[in-house]
Amino acid sequence: MTDWQGDEGDDMVEPAQAEDQSSLHRRLSGIDLNLLIALEALMDCRNVTHAARKLGQTQPAMSRSLGRLRELLGDDLLVRSSTGLKPTAYGDYLATVLPAAMLHIRDLISSRPMEAETRLSISSGLTPAVLPYFLKFSGRENELLKIATHRSADEAVSQLRLRTADFALGGIPSTDMDIESEIVAEEEFVTLVGYNRQGVGGARPSQGTYLSLQQISLVENGREIFPQLGEALYSHGIRRSHMIEIPDVTAAALMVSESELALTVPRSIAGWLSRSLRLSAVLPPVPISPERISLAWLAGACQNKRTRTINELRASVKDAMAQDHLSVTALRAVERED
Repeated sequence: MTDWQGDEGDDMVEPAQAEDQSSLHRRLSGIDLNLLIALEALMDCRNVTHAARKLGQTQPAMSRSLGRLRELLGDDLLVRSSTGLKPTAYGDYLATVLPAAMLHIRDLISSRPMEAETRLSISSGLTPAVLPYFLKFSGRENELLKIATHRSADEAVSQLRLRTADFALGGIPSTDMDIESEIVAEEEFVTLVGYNRQGVGGARPSQGTYLSLQQISLVENGREIFPQLGEALYSHGIRRSHMIEIPDVTAAALMVSESELALTVPRSIAGWLSRSLRLSAVLPPVPISPERISLAWLAGACQNKRTRTINELRASVKDAMAQDHLSVTALRAVERED
């Protein structure tokens, strides 16, 4: 029997394990870092053409990168569906862990001296609304604010556990024992319709008119981003199958601006969408549970800066939301029933 042992005091390493490690090292040595960048863009855009445009590449070049990734990882990663490219189960897993891995790689390559910094991950839907108000935070002497984004509560929690984020901001429920959170704001929902919808008059349409609207449901990886809307409509006899599922809030708002569809979102999101697209906001005549915006962190972490950071982030969030709320105070009604 052959003994397999490293330097004195090292743990025993079995031959099969050493062979697996050697094989893994060979595979890693053959990976082009550009493939990981392409994978990140593909998982973010879920569209080969859009991913190519994001990286300044041609569509054929991005298609070749996807082919190489499929061969390297032994999985299709993205497959065609009725709504475009959809990630496989392994693709969903990669979409969860890849942002944290790429953040580590970028930090390693930048090789900057350690500086005082706070790493904040913001929900992608909230980012346009609150990002400008964090500039005063990042301008403080000898402290940096590094901002990342997350698409779901699960991704935010993963970033906290991997310690690639100190804090996460968004709709993050405090159901995990190792995650602590504090609600920093609550928002009502408003419904966006095309600016040219007829029947302008009041701030709230009749319930019948409202329920007749075909709503867009924001869905990411099979999960509703705002399940409150579906629950409210379902309680009034509207099935979720009647709603159109779209993963991206900006794309959904663009569809609303050019069609008869409707999009129901928290007021701050409606504010920044209304500033960039021809949309009108109406107050839903059915009760919808408010969206709770939480600041979350890993239990036991960030002890030295938690109180100060929470207070500053809370103030920035409230400032941002107050400004966006002003953008949707002039409410218009959709066409009322006769």
